[in-house]
Amino acid sequence: MADISDISLLRKKLIYRSWHRGCKEFDLLFGCFALKHLHEFSIDQLTEYENIINLDDYELYYYVIRKLSIPCNLDGKVMNLIVRFIKTYTYLH
Repeated sequence: MADISDISLLRKKLIYRSWHRGCKEFDLLFGCFALKHLHEFSIDQLTEYENIINLDDYELYYYVIRKLSIPCNLDGKVMNLIVRFIKTYTYLH
């Protein structure tokens, strides 16, 4: 089992990475998502999120808008939560 300080460090790293993807629109979407959800994620969910956040912007964009099929290794609860969050967030703003 992962140490609590390791999990805390991973969360901080992922929050930073979420706000600094390179594309301002994705910075805003993923930064807000990270602040809202990462504090409640398990280590497995954080790892899943890390795999998603490390994707290329264009590839991730096409997965999120469902223009490309999401690969099985990424199509889990975290990706579905991201898609729902982005749909809700962009609808409200």
